[in-house]
Amino acid sequence: MSTSSIARKGNKVAYAVIGVFVAICAAGWAIIVGYSEGRPGVTPEVISFQLADRSARVHYQISKPKGENVRCAIVAYGTDHGELGRTEITVPAGTGSVERHQELPTSARATSVTVTDCRAG
Repeated sequence: MSTSSIARKGNKVAYAVIGVFVAICAAGWAIIVGYSEGRPGVTPEVISFQLADRSARVHYQISKPKGENVRCAIVAYGTDHGELGRTEITVPAGTGSVERHQELPTSARATSVTVTDCRAG
């Protein structure tokens, strides 16, 4: 066996090890992203919001599996992206999609509102 055929065989093993390592990293990353995005199958959406000096009126929709009880947070943010107000909402099991309005007290005039952190339970 020549040294060039041994080198080629060694390269194949190295490439296989690198390929397995990359596949494991990709699978791990997919799992991390899946869990960090909140509960799969739950889709919160802000339809509109109206801002006042010390409150925000939010029109939102949450779609979810019918058999699950889901909790979400409505959060108002200021110009510096700091949190100015937060409230927890619950969508009970038995409903698949809800569309509601919520009055959210804030510590100052907000600039944006989001529905986030949806979790089953």
